[in-house]
Amino acid sequence: MMNRLVKVLIKNNIITKLDYENIINIQNTTGKAMDEILISNGFIDENMFYEIIGKEFDIKNANLDKASIPTKVIKILPKEIVKKYCVIPFDIEGNDLYVAMYNPLNDSAIDDIRFITNKQVIPYIEKKSKILCAIENYYENYESQNHSYLIKKKVDDEIVEKTSIVKLTDSIISEAIKERASDIHIEPRENDSIVRFRIDGLLKEEMIIPKEIYSLICTRIKIKSGMDISQKLLPQDGKMEYRFNNQEFDLRISSIPILYGEKIAIRILYKLSKGIYIENLLKDATQMEEIKDILRNPNGIILVTGPTGSGKTTTLCAMLNHLNSKEKNIITIEDPVEYEIQGINQMNVNSKAGLTFSTGLRSILRQDPDIIMVGEIRDEETAKIAIKAAITGHLVLSTLHTNDAASAIVRLADMNVPNYLIADSLVAVIAQRLLRNICENCKREYTPTDKEKKILLLDNNIRTFKGIGCKYCNGTGYRGRSAIFEIMHITNNHRELIRKKSSSLEISEFSIKNGMSTLKNKCMELVMNGITTVDEMMRICYENI
Repeated sequence: MMNRLVKVLIKNNIITKLDYENIINIQNTTGKAMDEILISNGFIDENMFYEIIGKEFDIKNANLDKASIPTKVIKILPKEIVKKYCVIPFDIEGNDLYVAMYNPLNDSAIDDIRFITNKQVIPYIEKKSKILCAIENYYENYESQNHSYLIKKKVDDEIVEKTSIVKLTDSIISEAIKERASDIHIEPRENDSIVRFRIDGLLKEEMIIPKEIYSLICTRIKIKSGMDISQKLLPQDGKMEYRFNNQEFDLRISSIPILYGEKIAIRILYKLSKGIYIENLLKDATQMEEIKDILRNPNGIILVTGPTGSGKTTTLCAMLNHLNSKEKNIITIEDPVEYEIQGINQMNVNSKAGLTFSTGLRSILRQDPDIIMVGEIRDEETAKIAIKAAITGHLVLSTLHTNDAASAIVRLADMNVPNYLIADSLVAVIAQRLLRNICENCKREYTPTDKEKKILLLDNNIRTFKGIGCKYCNGTGYRGRSAIFEIMHITNNHRELIRKKSSSLEISEFSIKNGMSTLKNKCMELVMNGITTVDEMMRICYENI
């Protein structure tokens, strides 16, 4: 095995024959593997080692950073074997098992894996540090993951025990976190139950749970989240903390009674306040500076609009991180607090105790705030208090559910906020959406259809791309999301239109004439820059096409 490697290294003038003799002496003395000696003793740089093996032996890189390894693949190899050889399986197709190895020339390891799995082993190369990290991530709760696999099969009576249900429930949540899901849906049907994960904004069927398991999992979730397990005929809400891979996650639980039992929805709150800044959110430098300029206002109200799941809370968090300083008293009222930010006073809505957005906002105004963030303006009372706070010297940040920036003004008017108060207090409205990114691993150029050319007003010289689907994106062709923004910076001319009770269309047309880039424009830019697809643009901005 090593002779092949040594010959290549000598051929490429990486080591000499004298070096080889020294390496053999070290190996005889220490018992270490030759590849380990080569790197640790400075005969070859680690990156060069992987590059040469890949090039000379035509072995591809596993790219574990981009991989999402299914549990069914992990369970194929025992933990002892992956740790012994520093390998990890990451995909399976038919009889082919794809294995990441830091030394893919280790024939002994390949033979053992082939014998254990009865599969044809396809070795891929990967850095040792990345393989060890993947082993820790995917094998840390190996028993739990084994149970996750069993969920998909018919489960016999001995598995339906309390201890097993704990592991099965944990495995569902762990799997969702590994796949970057924002929500988990557990839905009863006539003969079984289905588990779906919301990934990059869309629901994906994950597993089928037998009927005898479903009710036990529901009970487990309700107990952990402080809900009443005897109450199955009314909606309930709860929350719990969950620890996975040395990270803490907040879970918000909701249950509703439907035809065949209780439907459970779990929102996963990722504690990612570190690193959420305006610079991370915007790809457009001009828009980024425009938002920073908006945030320089000492008072007034700034609204972020969009449908549920469009990233409004993340944008508010980025704004708060930008504004945060020791000289300012920043207080928030949220439902719930999704991102904990050091130095900011954050308050959770508690409807049962009488703490709503409106009552919380009244209390905040007695706390000498400089900046106030209201998670959402839902009703007339909250809207009027927020507007008055903005007029009386506070900077207020909040959200509304509207399709575009101009519609926010009409929505406030519909809540019986006088137009003159809207005109005097409003600083800016930022509408936003999240679009799925084309998976970089399976991204391919293609010729757009006539319909797509018409939608995009394309000429024949424009290049368009799409993902064909691969293991890294679970066959969807998409991985990750990008935010787009429609920023309406309120000017004196806008204020005149608002006072005249102009329609949202009139306000929008005026803004566009004065340089506002619409959501559709930003979508088109992402398509033409090869970041997203025409299909995704039509899904997100359909009403504007």
